[in-house]
Amino acid sequence: MNNDIFNQILIQIENRSHLNANDIPSLDLYIDQIMTLFDINLADNKRYENDKLLTKTMINNYSKEGILKPIKGKKYSKDHILQMLFIYSLKNTISIQEIKKVLQPYHEKTENIEPIYNQFLKFNKELSHQLTSEIKTFTSKNQFDLNDFDQMTTMLLLICALSNQFKAIAETMLDTYYPEVKKKEK
Repeated sequence: MNNDIFNQILIQIENRSHLNANDIPSLDLYIDQIMTLFDINLADNKRYENDKLLTKTMINNYSKEGILKPIKGKKYSKDHILQMLFIYSLKNTISIQEIKKVLQPYHEKTENIEPIYNQFLKFNKELSHQLTSEIKTFTSKNQFDLNDFDQMTTMLLLICALSNQFKAIAETMLDTYYPEVKKKEK
C-alpha cells in the first residue's frame, strides 16, 4: 500500500453514504422493504459485497428485546426505521443491552428521533472530515511511507488505537450516564 492509496481509503470511508431522514418514506414499511431501503442507500458501508446490513432476524430480535418500540401489525413506521439506523450506528461499538437503554426513552418521545438523527448526520460529516484531514496531516508531517511494511503496520496500530480510544469514550459516557448498566453487566 502506498500513501496515495491510504489517502483514497480515508476519503472513501469519510464519504460513505448515509440514509437521510427525508429519504425514508412516511408510509409504514414491511421488513423486506426496510432491508431493501438499507441495501440500496447504505451499500457502500459493507466491508464485503455479500455482507448484510440488516436481516429479518436482526429486526425481529430488536423488536423482541424491546430495543425498537413495539410495532403495530407487521409494518414499521419511519420512527422504527430511524431507531434501526441508530442501532446500526451503535451496534459495532456498544452492547445490545446498552443500545436498549439509550433507545427506550424514545419509545414514547418519538418526536425527538428525527431531529437527533439529522443532527447526528450533520456533525458526523463534519467530524469525519476533520478526522480525515488530521490523519492525512499526521501521516505527511511524520513522513510515513506506507510502502514500507513496518510503517504500514505502525499506521494500522495507530488507527486501531484511535478506534479503541473512541470506544472507551463511548463506554465511559454510558457508565457515567447509566450507572445501573455498568453494575448489572459486571
